Amino acid sequence: MKHLISYSILCLIVTVGTSAFAEEAKNENQAPSKEAAKSEETAGDKEIVESEDVAETKPKEKDGKKDADDKKGKDNKKVKKPKKGDNDKPATHTVEKGPMKITVELSGVFEAQAMHEMVLRLEQWSELRVLDAVEHGRRVKRGDLLVTLDMDKIDRAIDDLRGELHMNGLEFKLAEERLRLLKATTPLDLAEARRRQRIASEDLKRFLEIGGPMEKKRADFMLKAAKQYLEYEEEELQQLEKMYKADDLTEETEEIVLKRARNEVEKAKFFVEMYKVMHEKTLRFDLPRREEHVKESAGRADLQLNRANATLPLELKKQKLKLDKMKVKRTKLKEKLDELSADRKAMIVKSPADGVVYYGKCTRGKFSDATSIADKFRRGGRLSTNSVFMTVVGQRPIFVRADVKEKQLQYIRAGIKGVAKPTGYPDVELIAIVDRVDTVPISSGRFGSRITVELDQKAKCLAPGMTCKVKFVPYKKKNALTVPPKAVIADEWDEKKHYVYVLDKDGKPKKQFVKVGKRTEKKVEILSGISKGDKVLLERPKKK
Repeated sequence: MKHLISYSILCLIVTVGTSAFAEEAKNENQAPSKEAAKSEETAGDKEIVESEDVAETKPKEKDGKKDADDKKGKDNKKVKKPKKGDNDKPATHTVEKGPMKITVELSGVFEAQAMHEMVLRLEQWSELRVLDAVEHGRRVKRGDLLVTLDMDKIDRAIDDLRGELHMNGLEFKLAEERLRLLKATTPLDLAEARRRQRIASEDLKRFLEIGGPMEKKRADFMLKAAKQYLEYEEEELQQLEKMYKADDLTEETEEIVLKRARNEVEKAKFFVEMYKVMHEKTLRFDLPRREEHVKESAGRADLQLNRANATLPLELKKQKLKLDKMKVKRTKLKEKLDELSADRKAMIVKSPADGVVYYGKCTRGKFSDATSIADKFRRGGRLSTNSVFMTVVGQRPIFVRADVKEKQLQYIRAGIKGVAKPTGYPDVELIAIVDRVDTVPISSGRFGSRITVELDQKAKCLAPGMTCKVKFVPYKKKNALTVPPKAVIADEWDEKKHYVYVLDKDGKPKKQFVKVGKRTEKKVEILSGISKGDKVLLERPKKK
């Protein structure tokens, strides 16, 4: 009975131990799978190195886990790890031949070859108020109205500009007539100013030399004549009075003659008095004032002539410049009216081709966020000039645009074939051919590429803007001699040379130079230097 109990306990211990060991092995096998799956989700563009005898990181079928365990077991056989207590022996790897394949995966986006950006490049108008617009994703035909804009203000501006242009035309004609008359009258006005100045100068000279002295002489003479006349009349009266006293003439005749003589004397006295006043006036007032007037007239004529010589040509030039300015203004008004009319015509936004409406702009296959700019297309929304607000996209043909990392340039080249899988339709596989790879980076460490895809019936579901993964196999070899990367050491004197440590028959490490081929993160291809079955160290041997 005791033996039976002991045997049962022993079986229970063995069963528990075996279950624990199996659980631990299962966790070890699943850990790399989870890591690989996470890596595939987070990495956009990745370089995958596969061997035909090594399974993919993430199993697609239930049997994949078993295959992975088998592969892991084979790998464990290749690398001999030191046993516990045997720390002096370094880890080794047995060189074998097997398939080697380099796979490069790019993240791409489907882009249409025919895309028409809708942008309002206006010269004068900037107020673009939306009344109505087609929806994002709507199919349109060539000539369909895409956006309806408010035209009231621009129509009023055009009418005002036409009225201003008409008024400017009338003013321009008046200015032309003024210029024509000014050209005709300016020489006449200058001649008139010169004539007046000449006459005034002659009058002044004549007055100073002849007129003035003669006027004074006349006044003196007239006063003298008046005095002489008085003197003659007084003498005649005295003689008559003496004569009539001595003769026998009748008293009536005497009285008549004497009366007339006395009147003449009285008249002569008046003339003398008058000419005295006139003489004084002429010498004191008339002559000085006339001289002043003549001098002033001559000076004024000189000034008028100088002003005419200075201003009349300038007035003519000013009128010409004014007319030229009006011409420029009229030309600008015409240009503004033409540009405003062209802006008004451009504001009737119609589709230039058949296609699908995408809100925003396409940049390297990626479109703007339609939801963020949808408010612009609602009634009352505002559009900006010289900015792409909408794109009419032709659905076919399409190609793939992808970015290539700098380290991937050695593998991706024009003409290489691959397979493109749309993100939304992973079961669809399209033949992809690299059309070109840019030689100038689009950003630090990234280069643009264009990939042609062959579309079939399954590709009807694809639309520009959808993303995809494109896989290429730029290098594969069935019987490649490979070793782990840590087994290959670069020569410290020449980095182009490489070597490994090979165990000889006695188990001692021997430095052996090798020729290296392709590299991956897990394998290094050896072209020459070692053979299949050689054992290489996975680290430098320790110096004794």
